[in-house]
Amino acid sequence: MYKGNLEDRLGAFSDALFQSPDSIESCDRNAGQAIALLAEELEICRMQINLNIPETKLRQNAIGEHTAVIYDSGAKAGTPAYETTYKLADGGSIQVHIDPYDGRSFSQQKEKMLLFLSRELYFVYNWLLMHELFDQIATTDLETGVRNPAAMMQFAGRLLAEGSLQNYNIIFYNVHNFKYVNKIFSYAEGDVILHKYAMLVQSYLGETEMLARLGGDNFLVLVKAEHTDEFLARIQDIRLSYKNEQREKCFILGATVGYSDLTGITHTRDLMARSSIAYQQARKRGAGSVVCFTEEVRQALMADQSVLSDFLPAMEAEEFVVYYQPKVNLRDKSLYGAEALVRWMRGGRLIPPGQFIPVLERDGSICQLDYYVLRKVCQFIRQRKEQGKETVCISVNFSRKHLETEDMAERIAAVLEEYKIDPSAIEIELTESEDYQNYEIMTHVVNELRAKGINTSMDDFGTGFSSLSMIKNLDLSVIKIDKSLIPLDTDCADREKDRILFNHIVSLIRQLGKKTIAEGVETEEQLAYLKEAGCDIVQGYIFDKPLPQDEFEKRCESGYEA
Repeated sequence: MYKGNLEDRLGAFSDALFQSPDSIESCDRNAGQAIALLAEELEICRMQINLNIPETKLRQNAIGEHTAVIYDSGAKAGTPAYETTYKLADGGSIQVHIDPYDGRSFSQQKEKMLLFLSRELYFVYNWLLMHELFDQIATTDLETGVRNPAAMMQFAGRLLAEGSLQNYNIIFYNVHNFKYVNKIFSYAEGDVILHKYAMLVQSYLGETEMLARLGGDNFLVLVKAEHTDEFLARIQDIRLSYKNEQREKCFILGATVGYSDLTGITHTRDLMARSSIAYQQARKRGAGSVVCFTEEVRQALMADQSVLSDFLPAMEAEEFVVYYQPKVNLRDKSLYGAEALVRWMRGGRLIPPGQFIPVLERDGSICQLDYYVLRKVCQFIRQRKEQGKETVCISVNFSRKHLETEDMAERIAAVLEEYKIDPSAIEIELTESEDYQNYEIMTHVVNELRAKGINTSMDDFGTGFSSLSMIKNLDLSVIKIDKSLIPLDTDCADREKDRILFNHIVSLIRQLGKKTIAEGVETEEQLAYLKEAGCDIVQGYIFDKPLPQDEFEKRCESGYEA
């Protein structure tokens, strides 16, 4: 028995009990040493701790049931035992069970001390459990149960300190097709499916590899270099089923991936840099693409960043100029209208649209450029009106990105009002929507524009979500058939099938009271075929390439020979 007064003995008890517990086992050991200091005086024969820590959303991989005899005198235990149970806030319990010696029982005075000891034991075990819980919350993505970026950085830091980080690859990826999950099931069910997905992907990794969720459906992976190819193949074809009371659905999920080796990485802050660059390149190539970081990939990203950094100054300096490609009525070769196409003139050099339009599209800056072009077109039409000259309807392209805003129709109408332009002089050219949600939004936008007297045309018909539903439900004026459906290639093996399909598309559109337009026309043979098929309007080099404003004005005056 520990010698000294009660205050000293209790102090020694607390010192032994709270000596830096870092695991349940160390808590058991500390508690046993602490109880041994008071056991003889309190006539404790045996003491046992019973933990019930169930797994919850917050407490992943909980220990479940844990029982430990923390003190045993070796003598025969008696009855009745002293027992008390403490409930935990997030579920589960901590129970303290104390047996007296055989033939003895605990007095009321001793039970008061036992209650004090039990509470102290509860405090130390609960402190450890809460510490582990907070640590898990700090390092775990609670929606999916996998690690979060902070845990990934800690893991990478350990590998770096061990000198083994160079044996790994870093993967940055986005789950392709997951957006369709929440179009079919609720967001709560979507979270369940995402958790199921993350657990499945985590099962593909070894104990010394890690999956972390960055947010949304974006993930980061540290995987052994020799395991990378196998892992990338597995995440490209993941099949998950989910069922509720109304329906059952199987999803096939792929991934858009950027990855890199970690050779030469000396600080964890640089961990994601290469894979992030590779991922941006993969996004450019399209959903489901996989790109490995190289110097060429980095240079391509730098070129994109240069476009973005130069964009606003270039727009303020009016470096973007509008070219006009004529649209010709096939019936009499009269000038039907024109499509406004933007070009970037920088330092006397023409930057091809393919070098900046896709970059601005991905970034969203394309929306600013579209309104810039609309204003330039309105200025041109206003100028001709003031000069007493006739003008034709000019179509202005508007990106799908505008569908993410709520005031597209109002903003377009406001620009026309600012320049006092008759709505019939402008046509807004939209690209056919590639998914149902955008299609629904597009329907609303087209109807709003129509209500304001502004015509709309549809580009790339035949490549989007539901072409037949679109031409039936959208109040469009003109349908521009995608070039891939127009049988312009005389060497095509399926040319006859293409002709049949194209003829029926043109016939259907005309019967619905809309005009058809074909672009990319270059030869007299193609022109004759399109006229025979009943196509209304054509664009192409056979008439004109896109013209700068002054040349287009001349074409407005001269027209074409019939």
